Amino acid sequence: MERILIVEDDNDISNLLAKALTKSGYDCQQAFSGTEGLLYAKAERFSLAILDLMLPGLSGEELLKKLREFTEMPVIILSAKDSLDSKIELLTAGAEDYMTKPFELEELIARVGVQLRRFSGQEAQIKQLSHKSLIL
Repeated sequence: MERILIVEDDNDISNLLAKALTKSGYDCQQAFSGTEGLLYAKAERFSLAILDLMLPGLSGEELLKKLREFTEMPVIILSAKDSLDSKIELLTAGAEDYMTKPFELEELIARVGVQLRRFSGQEAQIKQLSHKSLIL
């Protein structure tokens, strides 16, 4: 089962995401600050993270930079920040996708599925290449 880390300080939004993603067949871990999200990401393996930007502790921008130091899991930004500069900065910094609030839940779930398919395909290719290099 795919594990998703939800880093969102708004209880209502976090619970809504967790409920909808769980109903869609994903296992979710909720974190309510950037610091808590970093602790979970270091301690456990996740297939994907959904990340708010305006968080207590570490900001979403800071957390994304720290995540990229040790993991390549896909990150979807979900934020009220809707400026083009913010979107470009975070996509360039390593986020795979960016959605603004308010958002359509069905669209977010579809984007999660796309990123998980893309990421699992890359992992399979890496394993194949590693196996081939062992044979050679």
